[in-house]
Amino acid sequence: MKNPFYLKPLPLSVPFCDREKETADLVRYAENFTNVVLSSPRRYGKTSLIKRAQNQLSKKGILPIYIDYFGISSVDEFAAKFASAIYAAVYREKSFFEKAVKIFTSLRPVIRPDTEAGLAVTVEVSRGKSGMRLLEETMTGFSEFLRSGRIKCNVAFDEFQEITELKESKLMEGTLRSYIQDQENVSYFFIGSRRRILLDIFNDKKRPFYNSAINYTLPPLPAEDTVKYLAGLFSESGKKCPVNIARQIHTLSEGYPYYVQKLSYFIFEAAKNKVTDADLSEGLSQMLSEETPLFELMLQALRPRQISLLNAVAKEPVAAPFAAEYIDRHRLGSLGGVQAAMKKLSEIDYIEKTAIGWKVPDPLFTLWLKRNEAME
Repeated sequence: MKNPFYLKPLPLSVPFCDREKETADLVRYAENFTNVVLSSPRRYGKTSLIKRAQNQLSKKGILPIYIDYFGISSVDEFAAKFASAIYAAVYREKSFFEKAVKIFTSLRPVIRPDTEAGLAVTVEVSRGKSGMRLLEETMTGFSEFLRSGRIKCNVAFDEFQEITELKESKLMEGTLRSYIQDQENVSYFFIGSRRRILLDIFNDKKRPFYNSAINYTLPPLPAEDTVKYLAGLFSESGKKCPVNIARQIHTLSEGYPYYVQKLSYFIFEAAKNKVTDADLSEGLSQMLSEETPLFELMLQALRPRQISLLNAVAKEPVAAPFAAEYIDRHRLGSLGGVQAAMKKLSEIDYIEKTAIGWKVPDPLFTLWLKRNEAME
């Protein structure tokens, strides 16, 4: 029996759990050419959601362009990825493709066979063009492309906050904002999982993008819809999943789409005809084991005091982390050290402030940290 759950972004052809409202909201914003900042913790299914929304937009005559900026290292790469995505979106439409080639003279398309996508589109950058000049030419070209045929478009910049890692980031923000605000018939989705950094770009009054987009935060998957979704997929694939176990999957994953899928995947592999508590335990152990290398890498990038605070918050979420009693109980050292560690951990989204206090937002990382500390 084929496992119905996925360890990678969900293809458009498979069932999606909930998110009908979120998809409809994003489609409506794009139809109204409204820019959106879409934020959530990592592994919340933002990419799958955006691609489903863009699939609906394409059926409404709005050209979807998607770019993943994770790990970009230069302004040139930002511009090249943008141009590549435009070419990839229009290469099947001869008239659009020819317009793009004429407009983006510094970024020539290179189309090669690809085993997964069929064709891969990249660009070659003309000599003598680089940095902010190349970015400005690219944005100028895109504005001209939009005007050339009254083209309606939606652009998704995934992991947009990565531009803040570039030395030209301040110039980039100003340049991008100046072009985007003057473009017609286009909407932008600015997506990211480093939420504090992403939201600061759009909510800091001193920065160019201030108040230029709607803040939209993805909530966890709702319990009842998730339970029905899981029970249905297990059943359709030949294995019965009792409601109480489906509910435990949601509880353990705290409604994180990635963990809902991954835990269910390993449980499906362990189960025979009917999912048991033993299968749930085996699936959770398998998922923790598989995630351990990543969690270990996350800790290796931290200083000892940051790790101590992270362990404390995982073990005991707290409203007042600077209280002397909390610091003493978890042996966190000086108040100044705790404040510095808190700032760093919140910047990289390892901890977050919620209505009930500070906590580790990743439920599996939380469980792993608790088990790790218990074994030491």
